[in-house]
Amino acid sequence: MDRITENLVNNFVEQHELEQLEESKQFEYFVNYVTGSKLHRGSFEIDSLCTGNSGDAGIDGLAIVINGRLITDVQELDDIVSENGYLDCNITFIQSKTSRKFEGSEIGTFIFGVKDFLDDKPKLVHNEKIKRLKEIWETVIKNSSYMLNRRPNCKLLYVTTGKWFNDQNLKAVISSGVQEIEDSGLFNQVEFEPYGATELQKLYNETRNKLSSTIKFENKITLPDIEGVKEAYLGLVPFKEFIKLIEDDNESIYNIFYDNVRDFLGENEINSKIKQTLNEKKFDLFCLLNNGVTLVSTSLTPAGNAFTLRDYQVVNGCQTSHVLHQCKKQKGIENVNVPIKVIVTEDEDIKNQITLATNSQTEVKPEQLASLTTFQKNLELYYEAMKDQIELYYERRSRQYHANSGVKKTQVISIAIQIKSFASAFLNSPHLVSGYYGTIAKRFKDKIFNNDHKYAPYYGSALCFYRLESLFRNKTIDTKYKKLRYHMIMLARILSMNSVTVDYLNSSKIEKKSEDFIKKLKDEEKYLKLFELVISVIEKSPLDLSKNQFKAESETKSLIDTLNSLNLLSKTNQ
Repeated sequence: MDRITENLVNNFVEQHELEQLEESKQFEYFVNYVTGSKLHRGSFEIDSLCTGNSGDAGIDGLAIVINGRLITDVQELDDIVSENGYLDCNITFIQSKTSRKFEGSEIGTFIFGVKDFLDDKPKLVHNEKIKRLKEIWETVIKNSSYMLNRRPNCKLLYVTTGKWFNDQNLKAVISSGVQEIEDSGLFNQVEFEPYGATELQKLYNETRNKLSSTIKFENKITLPDIEGVKEAYLGLVPFKEFIKLIEDDNESIYNIFYDNVRDFLGENEINSKIKQTLNEKKFDLFCLLNNGVTLVSTSLTPAGNAFTLRDYQVVNGCQTSHVLHQCKKQKGIENVNVPIKVIVTEDEDIKNQITLATNSQTEVKPEQLASLTTFQKNLELYYEAMKDQIELYYERRSRQYHANSGVKKTQVISIAIQIKSFASAFLNSPHLVSGYYGTIAKRFKDKIFNNDHKYAPYYGSALCFYRLESLFRNKTIDTKYKKLRYHMIMLARILSMNSVTVDYLNSSKIEKKSEDFIKKLKDEEKYLKLFELVISVIEKSPLDLSKNQFKAESETKSLIDTLNSLNLLSKTNQ
């Protein structure tokens, strides 16, 4: 490995606290991270991509991205397809070698493993991760009727630390393998990409940069000077330019919508009307009938009519963006002009005011939006106030803490992690946190992110997640329990507070008990003992630990019943 790549890998390992892994595994995680970040712009757990182990069929990483989101379980796939009403799929297979050579035999083994994975009846032995991803893939195929825009795209990434020289023999092996995969008829396109050190370095540097897009913005007016706003524009953007702002290289929609808890609302009345305008080919009327899209960017570089936006979010227009994406194959769509407002500011208060003022078309009431936005901001401030001993960062916006922020990835708590951890710990519902977190948020409507809630329970549940993940990384706790991690968070909270039931989340009692919970999680001796008790409950429960997922309420109840039968609650306070 050359010194530059080695330095980047070491930097990555430090950022993700993976020092305990052997070098080949560190490189595997590094490759899966940099390639995964190209495929999916939002936060994700690297471990969810890593498949390398015995029974990996020669595949070190596997990513299934649906509608711009990295999918890790079937429930998540079902939720997103149900919500969006369409399915754009990209599946990417990754093989990483620390060797500086591209070996024909190794490439052949990789391609064979991919073909076997895609086969109706795989012949190779598959480990648990490969089996879980195979189940997701089979569900994608069963939902092919939702593929309105295209069939799935398939990529095979073969990565070494050397340099690709277009060797004729290797190209022949690749061409033959790609042709066989194309002949399956499953894919819109199949690509094999050999990556060497140069490509890896470029990809890693891209993870350190914020999202940027360049469009031609000719029909615009400049808005007058506004306090707190660097610059602002109002105008019309042709469809072919607008799509550059919302789609990635794989023609999947970006995860760029400001409030990640709200999402595309599917076939509601408003979206049906937007689609009706397009179906009736009233392309010239679109800009008059639609309120348009509002983007907020932290910086903008103009070059004539070419505008480069960096670190931007769609704060209003999620519904319009998704419908246009759905209808992009419609003949004549290029005649659509999208009303667009571009605001350049770093002021969070202004962003929030714009979000509230412009979201009149959505099914979210203004008072709900105001409450949600205020709570999220205040929760972030609470995290900042708690950094005296342990630095955790609440990520309200996707990629808010990118690599150049100096924050370790392990310290970042995304909205998804916050929802799942809190619902598990304080709503005793770990069986309900699988799936897409936008849907999970709807399940717990009026039970999470309420303006009168105390912040300590949210922080405490996230700290519990952080501690547990660190114990898995360090092999202090066997990773076989990881599929039960949200159940473990629930049990840790119950044991720490000596009660299954939870006080009112706006009460001083819950705040005090949560602060005591946080103190235990800051003390290594105490939280190790706490998780030892958690594991003892799991081991003595009737749960079948060979299962991949635990989504039944009866399984949660079984754990609580086991805990009660062991009389551990009375012992915890001793």
